[in-house]
Amino acid sequence: MEGEEFALADLEYTVGRATDNPICIQDTSVSRKHVTLRKESAGWMVSDMGSGNGTIVNGEPISEETLLANGDVITLGDSELRYEDTANSTAKVQAPSGSRPRPSTAAGRGPTAVPSRPSREGRARPQTARAAAAAELTPEMQRKRMRMKLAGAAVLVLLFAGLGVARSRMRHQQEEQGRIEAEQRQYREQLGGLFQEAKNLVREGQWQQAKAKLEELHAQAPDYPGVEDYLKAAEREIPNQNHLSTAQAALDKGELASAKASIAKVSADTQLYEQLKTARKNLTDAADKRTKEAKQLLDTRQLENVQKAKAITDDVLATFPEHRDGKLVNDDAVRVIADLTRPDPVRVAAAPKPWEPAVDRFRDGDTSGAVAILNACAAKTPQCKQLMGQVTEFGNLYKKLEELDAKGLTRLLALDKDITDGRGSKMGRNAGTRASTIYYKSAAGAKAAGQWSRAMEFARRALQADPNHTGAANIVNDLKGKAKDLYMQAYSIKDSSPEDALPKFRDVVTMTPPDDELHGKAQGWVEKLSR
Repeated sequence: MEGEEFALADLEYTVGRATDNPICIQDTSVSRKHVTLRKESAGWMVSDMGSGNGTIVNGEPISEETLLANGDVITLGDSELRYEDTANSTAKVQAPSGSRPRPSTAAGRGPTAVPSRPSREGRARPQTARAAAAAELTPEMQRKRMRMKLAGAAVLVLLFAGLGVARSRMRHQQEEQGRIEAEQRQYREQLGGLFQEAKNLVREGQWQQAKAKLEELHAQAPDYPGVEDYLKAAEREIPNQNHLSTAQAALDKGELASAKASIAKVSADTQLYEQLKTARKNLTDAADKRTKEAKQLLDTRQLENVQKAKAITDDVLATFPEHRDGKLVNDDAVRVIADLTRPDPVRVAAAPKPWEPAVDRFRDGDTSGAVAILNACAAKTPQCKQLMGQVTEFGNLYKKLEELDAKGLTRLLALDKDITDGRGSKMGRNAGTRASTIYYKSAAGAKAAGQWSRAMEFARRALQADPNHTGAANIVNDLKGKAKDLYMQAYSIKDSSPEDALPKFRDVVTMTPPDDELHGKAQGWVEKLSR
């Protein structure tokens, strides 16, 4: 392509190897999109577009937009281009050449003889024709000739002096023109540098700072190309940037709905694509994080914490109405708050019952005293007779506490509950500790074998026997989460594979208490799929 010319008629060009460039250089060392040429009032600007081999102007690599001068050489990889500003080029001026004129000889005069002057050796030397002619001039003619020679010499001196003055004046004009051009070039470079700073700030998303630079440039050069467009963009993007900053501040405070409202105010034609994308992702992540915090507060079952959990999930659902975990935590919080704030029923004092003293003795561990009291009232009150039989059976089983299996412990705890009307006794608590240990082992084994329903049943029995058993409580919590996952699995295949979904729904029913939301939903699907 050596010698090919490209006329710059438009306002902007891209140069590179790709065929869709207005100026295409078929050289493998040239990037597909190598440089941009852009027309401004100061002249043509060149900027690198992130090429692989970089861009060099007159042997110097460039890192930002650079003003071109006539004759600048632009190096792209192994190819070179020369910029020629044909509209502003100047012609060279050269002084005319020729020989200096000589005075002519006098016409019509021939040589004449003159007396010869003796030579040094005393011999006469012949004279020339000019000497002979001069010898014939009168003194007046000789003086006139001398004046003519002096006048010619003066004219020659004046000519040389005039030439020196002209040259000096031309040199001064050239120096003045060079100084003016240098100042103009420096001014253009200053404006271009200010514009480049503003554009760099725009690329970084700092529109407020960029606007200040653009206004400074506009004040110095109102007609500078491109400034008006950037100022209009700044008027649009600065409010968008403020909305995004407000959204981030709301996220830092955990106010998700406010953050979403600020993000929604960002205009659709914004150039802050990456910042907007990041803000939306941060909002989604914050919703998940806040839901986990609410779940932890809910697990404490303390009224103040549960109310906080509900407030958090209310905010999450206001932001993302279909947030699944947020819905579950919010519904649980509503139920727990209702339970914790429900007023206690009014109890009417009942008449003393003859077996109550026996029950109190039993709760203190005195089975013999309890039997004696019950025996005294057994003939009069059927309740005393029934309790005496239960206390006697309990005493016989309690004597063999260390030998009882799970079935025997279950019966022992049931008797303790019936005798004390659910209030429990010291002996019942001892039996409960042993029973909870046995049930926990069975629950752990069932969980390890993947028998979720059986594991939940034994874990609940362990907690009934000893409500403070940590291991059993952990198994129940784990299986609650497993029940949710199992429900979602069954729900996803209920239409395509109802025969596989049905046993999963049944497991969810057995793994959740009747008052649990999943229990009711799973029970409903069991009934539908069983028809």
